[in-house]
Amino acid sequence: MNMLSFTLAQGGPLTRLIFGSRGASDLARDTDYVFMWILWFCIIWFVFLMGLMVYWVIKYRRRPGVPMQRSPHHNTNLELAWTILPSIFLGYMFYIGFEGYISKLVAPTHAETIDVVGTKWDWLITYDNGANPPDKMVIGGKADAPIIVIPVGRPVQFRMTSRDVLHSFWIPDFRFKFDVIPNRYTSFWIEAEEPGDHLVFCAEYCGDKHSEMLGMIRAVPADEYDRLKGSWVVDLSLPPAQLGEMLARNNGCMGCHTVDGGVGVGPTWHNAWGNEVSIADGANIPADDPLAWDNYIVESITNPGAKIHDGFPPVMTSYAGVFDERELSWLVAYIRSLSDKAGPAEEAPAADESADAENQDEASAPNEQ
Repeated sequence: MNMLSFTLAQGGPLTRLIFGSRGASDLARDTDYVFMWILWFCIIWFVFLMGLMVYWVIKYRRRPGVPMQRSPHHNTNLELAWTILPSIFLGYMFYIGFEGYISKLVAPTHAETIDVVGTKWDWLITYDNGANPPDKMVIGGKADAPIIVIPVGRPVQFRMTSRDVLHSFWIPDFRFKFDVIPNRYTSFWIEAEEPGDHLVFCAEYCGDKHSEMLGMIRAVPADEYDRLKGSWVVDLSLPPAQLGEMLARNNGCMGCHTVDGGVGVGPTWHNAWGNEVSIADGANIPADDPLAWDNYIVESITNPGAKIHDGFPPVMTSYAGVFDERELSWLVAYIRSLSDKAGPAEEAPAADESADAENQDEASAPNEQ
């Protein structure tokens, strides 16, 4: 039966019928083997036991003129047999299942780590050089599903956590999923054998757009992977608004906010800055106070429950501690740039100019008693 289940797990018709495709790695095919072994174990024993039952029903059926046989109430050898033999099989099932599970959790020492943050309703990816993959694609109803590039022939460990609620990172082709939990890291590893695309799903219900929390694992040759990862490092000399756009897209902000005036879970950013906004408690953000608007944006990011935009539910998670002051200023600049009332685009100051300005301000500050 081991040889039968192993052979079928290598991509036979039944495996393709059950899983939809051949396992994308050795570990995935090991999972197929365990599944097929248990399936055939259950099928063979089911047929055997049902066959015995039908045979005994026919043989010992009640017939005219044949006295009923008295059933024994106890048989020590038989009871030991049906206890010990199944336990041996169950022990083997536990061993191969646990061994496969641990094999997927414990990554090789030379595995590259990719950070994954689950957030409603997106996957945020950060590579070991700090880069975020900029490429998106349309998958089903999601127009901006992230493309997570990994190298062929090199192990990759996903280190995962959640920013809001419980999620589950599931890659069917690699036959593995793992819970993504707030305030805690979980991890597993994979190694792609050949170039190709592999869908990513969230397998734990997490709210309105759970079914759209999709992504794509894209395995590419190792040299192309190294080139792409190096090209994604952010150029800090870009204008603040452009840096803010990159930051917003890489952190899943577009999952709830639109930039074209369309309806979303949260208010659109299109022409938001500089226009009066009504707050749920009856207050408002004035249109003629740019500083109030900048502060409102920062407060809405770090403490979204402080001022709820009228007409929208208070569902946003706090991003306090996620962005530093410089990154918050980029996001403000980006949202401001989406408004017709914004002034001309700002240029990012050079690092040495910023340092000189700070030193000059400190030197010229009055010495108060």
